[in-house]
Amino acid sequence: MQKATRQEEPVIIEAHDPTGGVEVSELFAPRLADLNGITVCELANRMWESERTFPVIREALMRRYPTMKIVPYTETPFFDERLSLEELAKVADAVKSAGAQAAIIGNAG
Repeated sequence: MQKATRQEEPVIIEAHDPTGGVEVSELFAPRLADLNGITVCELANRMWESERTFPVIREALMRRYPTMKIVPYTETPFFDERLSLEELAKVADAVKSAGAQAAIIGNAG
């Protein structure tokens, strides 16, 4: 008696990229050529010891760009990407009212 052989169906495995979409849908602002003479706001995200890291970042930037003005994180609203659109608008308004051309968001968190 001959044993019937069954042809197996191919196994299809779908893998999804856990890092999210790969298509660029919104570009960042162009990089600034130089930081001298501009205002930069620090925006703390409360993720990792802002009180320790921002002063070090600030000092290093001021050594390299002595005419740069930095608005410390203690003078700006807290920033987190989970904020509501209304809260994000308040952060954006604070950065604009400070006359900033750039912002440092978070700090190793």
